[in-house]
Amino acid sequence: MKNLPFQLEIIEADTNWIVSCASEYGEALIRVAAPYSEGELQSALASVQESLARSYSPVVRGASVSERPVREFGERLTEAVFREDIFLLFDRWRSRARAQEHPLRILLRTNGPNLSHIPWEFLVDPTRDDYLALRVPVVRYLRLMDPVPPLPLTLPLRVLGISAQPHDLPALEGKREGEQISRALLQECSSESVDVHWLVGDRWQDLAKELRFGSWHVLHCVSHGGFDEERNAGYIQLSGSDGLSKKIYASDFERLIADSPNLRLIVLNSCESAVGGSEDVFAGTAANLVRAGVPAVVAMQYEITDKAALVFASSFYERIAQGVPVDRAVTLAREYVKVEQESLEWATPVLFLASDETRLFSLPKAAQGPPAQATPPTPQGPDRPQVPGSEAPRPPPAPPPLRTPSPRLSQRALLAEIGPCSDLVLGPGDLLAAACDDGAVRVLNAADGALYRQCPPVQRENPVRVAWGPWRRNVASRHHDGTVVVWDLQTEAPARVMNVGEEGDALTFSADGHWLAVTVKDRVYVYNTWGARVRDLPARPGKESRTWQRMGGRSRIGPLAFAPGDRHVVVATGDGLVRQLDVQGHQVAAWRHPVPVSCLGLTANGLATGCGDGRVRLWSWDGRLLRQTEHRRQASHLVFSAGASALAVCDGDGSVSLWDLRTGQLSLVAELVHQVVGLAFLENGRCLMTCTRAGRIERWSLPHRS
Repeated sequence: MKNLPFQLEIIEADTNWIVSCASEYGEALIRVAAPYSEGELQSALASVQESLARSYSPVVRGASVSERPVREFGERLTEAVFREDIFLLFDRWRSRARAQEHPLRILLRTNGPNLSHIPWEFLVDPTRDDYLALRVPVVRYLRLMDPVPPLPLTLPLRVLGISAQPHDLPALEGKREGEQISRALLQECSSESVDVHWLVGDRWQDLAKELRFGSWHVLHCVSHGGFDEERNAGYIQLSGSDGLSKKIYASDFERLIADSPNLRLIVLNSCESAVGGSEDVFAGTAANLVRAGVPAVVAMQYEITDKAALVFASSFYERIAQGVPVDRAVTLAREYVKVEQESLEWATPVLFLASDETRLFSLPKAAQGPPAQATPPTPQGPDRPQVPGSEAPRPPPAPPPLRTPSPRLSQRALLAEIGPCSDLVLGPGDLLAAACDDGAVRVLNAADGALYRQCPPVQRENPVRVAWGPWRRNVASRHHDGTVVVWDLQTEAPARVMNVGEEGDALTFSADGHWLAVTVKDRVYVYNTWGARVRDLPARPGKESRTWQRMGGRSRIGPLAFAPGDRHVVVATGDGLVRQLDVQGHQVAAWRHPVPVSCLGLTANGLATGCGDGRVRLWSWDGRLLRQTEHRRQASHLVFSAGASALAVCDGDGSVSLWDLRTGQLSLVAELVHQVVGLAFLENGRCLMTCTRAGRIERWSLPHRS
């Protein structure tokens, strides 16, 4: 549908304003007296800012008196701008557009030392008793370039977030805002239409590297901002290599923007990021970014509360991902903030455009508009492999492999982003333990993702595995240098430290917590509660095995688990066999596979194995193959639900599937961008938790199983 712009330009000339407008229905120009002197304007702006702050104050929120200065300010601006021929042309333009059912927008340009400080979003509709920006998109239009064609977008919309926390500046709630925005988006969107990733670092180098080597559509920046009088330019503040604040000017972004052809939008959540300075229309940070080559920038002209920023961002990004023009998306998000927050913060975000093109992305027709609820679409693109299902299944051996994936389950919520990690496991009391690349072992609450405990690095090498005992107090970590640490979570300090050997990475507690087993080379070591090694069990692979020979004798032993009853261990020995060993190391049972086993899942009635041949097999404890299912790639994680009625499977591509063991139905839950390092059932099997290598922990809803 054609969008009809109404171009409005205001020029400051001594004590007068020159106001001109242009549309498809004509042009007009008038000269009017400025509604405020310079001193009066500063006083009025101070009253507006105070009223805005009072509108979200918990003490006076909702009091009508707090809005009066803002209303009077907006009405005075409207009386000065929309008068005589300007008003007649505006009224004609709106009536014609409404009759033709065309959307409207106002493209506003200003020129003058005082005009750039005015919050034009508080203009009052000259024909209605409401603010104009809540009815019609009001855009700061810089007219810098020819319209950039909309970028063909294959969902998801990829948003890169950075939260700057320099040591010498007041702390921001950027991390919490990022988690809340991501969680809100994943709850609101019925499909994977928006993918939000927050940088772990906050240095310029971190941002530059990710923008250059990632395919990002939007940059969301939470930082302090300011204006440099000497350079007459705005800036944002990231962290330098010393952890102190570093000013980043828009000119610094020019090279990055040139190297990031898919970047179409920057959102700045920094105080005064929309404010210009002196007489230069490009002085503000946002305007400078537009000049540097970004088609659209959303910036904040006042400080914004966390709640309002969350409400605005979640609504705004959802609309953008649906292919809504950016000016319309801002207007709808304003309305959402006004209704949800009941404050004046809806006017804080300001949209800057480099041209009159407002559609930043073009989506296939099937992807435009609100996603369907019944059959959510599957995101396609370079980061998300296509879901199989249309190809015919290969001839099945006995027992037959299952290959009947049902549609994706799309309801998900972001629990936390903890930074790169190599392992995450669920423990007692719905606690999650993570082996993080920064050397720490973090424990989170699976209900809300809140940090419960953090065990600081004590080794030179990072942890690679974590394992839970049966009590909330103890979790174990295995490190690259072969050290195993059993942590006391009450004190966040090591309770025991053992040097078990470098060659091996498997780690598991017995169900009663009395034993801790690890793999080292071709052996299984078992330690007691005091850290003494009480068993040394040989788990040597068969040298005559063809599987072992095909692997060149290089396959490691593992994974590892305790069998029910805690008297035997179950270990994959790298030659295609999974062996059950008693306390003397004697083989009690064995399960044979054509390739090495990559993951195990155990229940009281049997076990599940995942292999490099892409198949997941269910076995009885007496060695019988009960059922198998086929996946695209080698399974990396297996986990049974409570009662063993379902089995969750993740493969090397990041695809997570749910196997209903009663019906045999296989459902695709998710396809994640990064490798999965953690998988667990939550809430008695009603939800599934995933953690990626990047440290993104998400909760996925599961279908009701009667």
